[in-house]
Amino acid sequence: MRRALRAFGVAGALVAGSVAGLGLPAPAVASPAAGQIAADGQVSAAAAAPALQVSGNRLVTESGSTFRPLGVNRSGGEFGCVQDKEIFDGPVDQAAVDAMLAWRVNTVRIPLNEECWLGTENLPATAPSAAEYQQAVKDYADLLVASGINVILDLHWTWGQYSGPGAGCPDIVATCQKPMPNMRYTPTFWSEVATTFKGNDAVIFDLFNEPYPDAANNWSDITAAWTCLRDGGTCAGIDYEVAGMQDLVDAVRDTGATNVIMAGGLEWTNNLSRWLEFKPADPTGNLMASWHSYNFNACVTTSCWDSTIGTVAAQVPVHAGEIGQNTCAHDYIDQVMAWADTNGVGYTAWTWNPWGCGSGSVLIDDWNGTPTSTYGEGFREHLLSQNPGGPGDDTQAPTAPGTPTASEVTAGSVTLSWTASTDNTGVTGYDIVSVDGGTETRVAGSTSNRVTITGLSADTAYTFAVYAKDAAGNRSDRSGTVAVTTETGNTTGTCSVGYRSVGDWGSGFQGEIVIRNTGTTAIDGWSLAFTFTGGQVINNMWGGTPTQNGGSVRVAPVPYTNTIPAGGSVTLGFIASRGGTNTAPTDFTLNDTTCTTA
Repeated sequence: MRRALRAFGVAGALVAGSVAGLGLPAPAVASPAAGQIAADGQVSAAAAAPALQVSGNRLVTESGSTFRPLGVNRSGGEFGCVQDKEIFDGPVDQAAVDAMLAWRVNTVRIPLNEECWLGTENLPATAPSAAEYQQAVKDYADLLVASGINVILDLHWTWGQYSGPGAGCPDIVATCQKPMPNMRYTPTFWSEVATTFKGNDAVIFDLFNEPYPDAANNWSDITAAWTCLRDGGTCAGIDYEVAGMQDLVDAVRDTGATNVIMAGGLEWTNNLSRWLEFKPADPTGNLMASWHSYNFNACVTTSCWDSTIGTVAAQVPVHAGEIGQNTCAHDYIDQVMAWADTNGVGYTAWTWNPWGCGSGSVLIDDWNGTPTSTYGEGFREHLLSQNPGGPGDDTQAPTAPGTPTASEVTAGSVTLSWTASTDNTGVTGYDIVSVDGGTETRVAGSTSNRVTITGLSADTAYTFAVYAKDAAGNRSDRSGTVAVTTETGNTTGTCSVGYRSVGDWGSGFQGEIVIRNTGTTAIDGWSLAFTFTGGQVINNMWGGTPTQNGGSVRVAPVPYTNTIPAGGSVTLGFIASRGGTNTAPTDFTLNDTTCTTA
């Protein structure tokens, strides 16, 4: 149901020949190099865009300065060549680039078409030749880089016939988004693109726009979908041989190119829940995660972003290659950008094309950069507020937080507090990690120097530490560690859990869980555990924050459900994809105590 809205928007746009964004590439924006914007707001001479590499969970320049891509998608290169239009469906000259610089764009994401690049026999007779298409892409990328704007080359439309769930078209030719890339053409595409841009590390490679092998197998086996994403081969529901992300990383690295690579997740790359587990191996270490966020996706709340995207962003750089909403307002992207700013995540909005904002996610009314009302206006205002001195100006990390102290320890939670960090431009937040030997796992985020961590196991030892971060993405040294042992949990079975499906639409369903405290004292902090046996996967939850590994689910409370009074209850709701049977779980534990079922 979520994807149907987006697919409908793309189909309608294709008929008119102007792809309004819902399913095509989105823009990449950020501040330009210092000196690009003069005091009067006019564009001035720019330094070339910096070469980039991965350092921990940040992108950095050659000097070691943190770089956060902020900008726009410039659609056209994915569809113009197969729709009898000019390659970029609009100007790509210096004046058009200057209009982006006036918004302080530091990154532009360019969607591409693999068959146009390769010049296959499948293309219409009116299509440009491979040489013409390749030269146009190179010329535009070179102009952007020379103007101080980094480039993300995104493989958007690919070969392969597919008509299953989520299909955008029945064509075998690259005229829409397919569920996965193919072995016939895609490794060759990336080998040639990498050879062309090898040595220009201002250019990032986004391997595949929006994978959805989970929809192709009808959400019947989430582990198989993640395996398909990484390894390719024969994948359920897809008739052609699939190229996995590992195949494409190998194709790039075999050329000797060291450019940063972006790899996405499932559900049209809105789902990064198991990205770290299934990330492809990259011998250079220059690998980052690709994320897309629209208001009609499944993961659309800060709790979902904290528990999935934030976990990935604590270990590798994350870039939201597309953000947008299917209205002309900017309330949803405001939430996404605020969260991304706090967590050091970059974003490129959909889209820098004057298509009219009737179906949403269109930033400009004309090629001069006049913002649409109010989506473009809101995005432009926010972009101008981000690091106005230019990317890389702030290279000073915050001081390390003080060693945390623990208080209010229960069987399922603990409150930590610490001496606040200081920074030359201001601390924007803290990452709290659990430490197990040499392994760190992000467990919470906070904008103050205090946090309550919930969902812990009873009678268990934990070690916690804290990092501080600023708006430029600089991260402090780690604080000292604090050791905590949670209290012994209830052992007499003072809980009852009710579970029901309240709506089912074949490929997904809405569920409800009611947790009742049947004891005589309040439960302050809890962790609910249960197991799905029918291949169900939770996509979004309210009232709790889920973590899922295979069929095993553990749910932590949100602040307003943290305490369950004696004789009281809390209700959780969720949206999930389903397997063939949608069998209800039967065994539930609360703080590792078995509950009765209601």
